Amino acid sequence: MYQINDIIVYENGGVCKIKDIGVPDFLKTNEQYYKMQPVSNDGGTIYVKTNNDKIIMRLIISREEAEDFLLELPRMEALYDENDKIRQKEFHDIIKSCECKQYFQMLKGIMIERSRKIKDGKKLNMNDEKILQKVEKLLSEEYSMVFNISMYQAKIKIKDAMLQKQIFVK
Repeated sequence: MYQINDIIVYENGGVCKIKDIGVPDFLKTNEQYYKMQPVSNDGGTIYVKTNNDKIIMRLIISREEAEDFLLELPRMEALYDENDKIRQKEFHDIIKSCECKQYFQMLKGIMIERSRKIKDGKKLNMNDEKILQKVEKLLSEEYSMVFNISMYQAKIKIKDAMLQKQIFVK
């Protein structure tokens, strides 16, 4: 069970802070809920039953894990299936999974495909562009919390790592 003030990654909701645990005022139930606030939306609130095992949530990664992912990124396998339907299903499942490494593999795959398209004078298809924006947002939110930096700075840190510019001294 998570605690108040824990920062978690919530499927489809991105990075959230647990603000309270209890029974919401507007429900007539004895079930406990996490009251969560998305870090990128001060006005939003998400309620999730504490005993809901169908919802995927996890604590944000540690600073060490974050650095390791960035160091591994240039050598990480890229995910991008040529079949549109298979790719969209795979990407949807990855977003829902909350798995950071798969986020990076998906990001890398889409970025490589985007580069190929640009070289051919074409644009990335709309579905891939939406998924790219979503995965960039998810990773930037998490990395901004892990490193205590802005989402913009986190996005730059990730892009630099993909280009092998980022160096960490351990």
